Amino acid sequence: MDKTELLQHVRNVREVGYTIIRQQLNTTTVEKIAKAFWPIYNQHFEEIRTNPNRGPMRHYIQLPFQSPFYQSNIHGDPDIIALVRLLIGEDAEMVQYASDTPAMGSVTQEWHGDVPQLFPEEPEHVPPPAIITVNFPMVDVGEKNGPFEIADATHKIPKSEALKKIDTGECLLRRLLMNVGDVLIRDPRCVHRGTPNTTEVPRPVAVLAFERSWYHHISVRHPNPVQRDFFDTLSDLEQELLKRLVESE
Repeated sequence: MDKTELLQHVRNVREVGYTIIRQQLNTTTVEKIAKAFWPIYNQHFEEIRTNPNRGPMRHYIQLPFQSPFYQSNIHGDPDIIALVRLLIGEDAEMVQYASDTPAMGSVTQEWHGDVPQLFPEEPEHVPPPAIITVNFPMVDVGEKNGPFEIADATHKIPKSEALKKIDTGECLLRRLLMNVGDVLIRDPRCVHRGTPNTTEVPRPVAVLAFERSWYHHISVRHPNPVQRDFFDTLSDLEQELLKRLVESE
């Protein structure tokens, strides 16, 4: 990706709240992750059916920072990392890896943002992001299998104001259709919701979260530390990104 294109994606996130980089990832590599994911999904299926954690038949599953789930040409993609660093700083750290998967029987979620306001005592003050989320689908995402719906530019206003503008039709709402190989990079404060998957095939989308080095909102909840022997095989860039999550010696 050249500098002009990179900076345009940065502007998109800053102005609209998100950007999609089409066919950025190697589809064969994504398919390796998907192949490894399905057994984990099936292990959770009874829980998904009886006690889902994101609404009916919609489940969020933490994924391990290890092969085959972790792939250096995705998690250490230089364009994605450059974009993240331009948004939240050179010391950005990768702090979460998970999946969000609606299946048949899922419903439309409430509009929400993923993280709290940084300064809740000053609701009118909306600072630059402390967290950036990177999503990539493990299957193609169309109109029928639960696309992500987002309200443009709602990361720049208090959530209460965003909800009012959605109700009055002042916000542009978009359903984000994506193919395997596409990457969504977003400010998680941008108000959004999941939509129903009406097909017979679950729709997994991977979730990578990056935080500013001084911000500890997500990483304190991640149950899967990076194993030291695996960490030692990674590039310097990847080790810098994952240093907060590596297991203690």
